[in-house]
Amino acid sequence: MLTLFEQIDKGTLWRVAGGIHPPEFKTLSNQSNIARLPLADQYIIPVPQVGESCTLAVAVGDMVTQGQPLTQGDSFRHLPVHAPVSGLIAAIETRPSNHASGLPVLCCIIDNDHQQRLCPAMHAPLSQDDVKAMSSDELLNRVKRAGVAGLGGAAFPTHIKLKPVSDIELLIINGVECEPYITSDDRLMREHSTEIVRGIEIIHQLLGPKRIVIAIEDNKPQAIEQMTDALNHSDLPAQCARVTAIPTVYPSGGEKQLIQIITGQEVPSGAIPANLGILVQNVGTAFSITQAVYCNAPLIERVVTLTGHNVGRPGNYWVPIGTPVDHLLRCTHFKGDSESPIIIGGPMMGYMLPNRHAPLLKGTNCILAPDNSEMAPSAPEMPCIRCGECAQACPAGLLPQQLFWHAKAEEYDKAASYNLRDCIECGCCSYVCPSDIPLVEYYRVAKSALRVEAEEKKQAELAKQRFDSRMLRLEQEKRAREEKAKQAAQKRKAAMSGTDKDAVAAAMARIKAKKAAETTTTAAPASNADRSATTSNTATQDKVAAAIARAKAKKAAQQASSAVPESSCNAPEPDEVHAPVVSQQDKIAAAIARAKAKKAAQQNPSSDEHQQVESNDVDVSNATSSTPISEAEAKKAKIAAAVAKAKAKKAGQQNPSSDEHQQVEPNDVDVSNAASSTPISEAEAKKAKIAAAVAKAKAKKAAQQNSSSDEHQQVEPNDVDVSNAASSTPISEAETKKAKIAAAVAKAKAKKAAQQAPSRNADIAAVPLEAPLVHADKTSQQGKAVDSDELSAAEIKQQRIAAAVAKAKAKKLAKAASAAPDDELED
Repeated sequence: MLTLFEQIDKGTLWRVAGGIHPPEFKTLSNQSNIARLPLADQYIIPVPQVGESCTLAVAVGDMVTQGQPLTQGDSFRHLPVHAPVSGLIAAIETRPSNHASGLPVLCCIIDNDHQQRLCPAMHAPLSQDDVKAMSSDELLNRVKRAGVAGLGGAAFPTHIKLKPVSDIELLIINGVECEPYITSDDRLMREHSTEIVRGIEIIHQLLGPKRIVIAIEDNKPQAIEQMTDALNHSDLPAQCARVTAIPTVYPSGGEKQLIQIITGQEVPSGAIPANLGILVQNVGTAFSITQAVYCNAPLIERVVTLTGHNVGRPGNYWVPIGTPVDHLLRCTHFKGDSESPIIIGGPMMGYMLPNRHAPLLKGTNCILAPDNSEMAPSAPEMPCIRCGECAQACPAGLLPQQLFWHAKAEEYDKAASYNLRDCIECGCCSYVCPSDIPLVEYYRVAKSALRVEAEEKKQAELAKQRFDSRMLRLEQEKRAREEKAKQAAQKRKAAMSGTDKDAVAAAMARIKAKKAAETTTTAAPASNADRSATTSNTATQDKVAAAIARAKAKKAAQQASSAVPESSCNAPEPDEVHAPVVSQQDKIAAAIARAKAKKAAQQNPSSDEHQQVESNDVDVSNATSSTPISEAEAKKAKIAAAVAKAKAKKAGQQNPSSDEHQQVEPNDVDVSNAASSTPISEAEAKKAKIAAAVAKAKAKKAAQQNSSSDEHQQVEPNDVDVSNAASSTPISEAETKKAKIAAAVAKAKAKKAAQQAPSRNADIAAVPLEAPLVHADKTSQQGKAVDSDELSAAEIKQQRIAAAVAKAKAKKLAKAASAAPDDELED
């Protein structure tokens, strides 16, 4: 099997799918030699790279010579531009660009002095031997300084293309020129074949390819002959270079299509020919390389085809870069009017020029001015009929229908997924479309939008990098300042005396104390408010519940009252006093019952016939004030006094005196301060209170069961006041709650016992448990008790209930106003 190079040496060609064969119209301009036109008075040199990789080297008012650089830059990608003529820099401003959009670009405006003063560097041409002795870097520097770019239409910097990242094994010189009307490369190969071959030799010296192929369409026989003759007289190896004629099919001059025709290899999507070891250069570019290396001449002019039926003198001309298009049309006797179309490039890949004052560029190889006979009749765009002709004509093997749909819907991402970037904009699809859809225009808009999006992403990424760099710099500066401040503080601390250190420490301590105080002050009001609200709610609920319980107990006691036989008035005196032994619950219940009995006794008035006699209280609080006693002795004394008083009270209730005797009530025994000088514990004080309460509760129960008759006054002993025996020791909330529960249970039992008692006697007890029942119409001002005969049972019941409710309300109000521990215990 033959290798690729053997097939190339034999002249083997491969067929490429797609393509068309439109009318050529090349005879309008290829019949005469390349000529020159008169120079313009003003030249417009675009400098779009300023601000990216280069800067302007001139200013307004400077005089320049022909070939003088207008820009300067150190970047490898920098492609300088030069003054095409000598003259004055009249302005540096924006002018309409030579582009389909017509957008303004920055330009240097040069007024031509018509003296053609050359740059001094252009007066030192080199010989062929000198060029062969030069290194690759020197050759590339000359090409770069000359500003040589691809003259096939893309205008890509040549010095970048001549320094590929991979080895080049095949060099293809493109002389196909397949576009209709264009003949600039054809005339250049006919007239300057020797200079083109010298440029190929320089490329061979730089890259050292194994094979060189000069590809020319078979419709250019004279160019093939001239190039073959020049190649035979060159210094290139005989087996290395050859001229190959290829079929005349459009667009066989495309880079990827030409590679596929000569080698049969297809360049992958998104790749470049250099990845396959192949390099393609235009014949006009090879000629410019020769001028740059041998003559040190920059690229300031090129061959341009002016053709079309509206051009009076069609042909190929040497035109300086920057020449206004309208000047060229005037020099070639333009026949059209201001509305006549001007196309830059060929009819297939060219674009309509929106402004005729735009300048000529390095990539401009043709200016076409067709008349009406050459222009296709304008037809409205019709809907796609899905004939598939565009897909068959596409030389890149794409799907133009899908690309059109997505481009029209502005779905550029989806269009890119169908390899939109591989479109070479050859125009074959538009040429064969029966619906007259300008497909290439849609593709150009979509590709432009994708480029803008990619540029925005690039700028955003650069901005992000700048932001990250700035933040890193700021962080480093912050750290440096902190480190500097830390070092300064350490120096001050080292230089500080002992007194200064103490002052600083004291100041720091004051600051910390102040902060702690502020924190405590802020937190205290909230906590106090919460505790006050909780305590208030609990106390209110407890008071209400206690009042209801008292009212119910009073009602039950009144209903259970009945006449009982009189008992002896005198009670025996006990020989010994012993403290009763009871459980905790019973003690608490007894204490609450005692408190209620005491209050009821205080509210009973004396009768009309007998005056109440109250003996003096026995004050023993200070009995031993001068002689200190032990805690155990004080405790025993308190308990003995409480029990004795309770027994005395019970005896007095069981033996009331006659009408002739006055009621005698024993004095209260005050033992709250019996050992005031000697402090006692909280537990001992509590036990003393409970013992007294139990004794008093038993006395009250006996008094209720032995009520005296109407003729005798009720004798009630004074209460034993032990509520303040240990008033300095507060009772806990849990203990208060237990006492209330025990009192409620005791009341319930009392109610049950009252319901089981015998029916009421005809006579009502002279003294009730609580306030006496008084009738509004039948009582005296002294508040005497009313006989039961004068009131009905219903009225008595209503008055007792009303009195109980009133008393509960009054007691609740009194307790709310008082905060004494005695009242809380009684409740």
